[in-house]
Amino acid sequence: MQTVTAEYAAEHLEALIEQARAGEEILISRDGAPVARLIPIAEGDDEPHAPDAEVDAAFHGD
Repeated sequence: MQTVTAEYAAEHLEALIEQARAGEEILISRDGAPVARLIPIAEGDDEPHAPDAEVDAAFHGD
């Protein structure tokens, strides 16, 4: 599993997403502590998709 800083993840998100799509798990850290994990989603996974408005509100506020 690869570990990257949150700053690196923000700057290289597209490449990290491609790595996850290829099956790699990426741990994201901030101030030396793990805060999130980017993992691949299995094909056919039934997990619900968040509406774009919800995602936009989560990252940019209402």
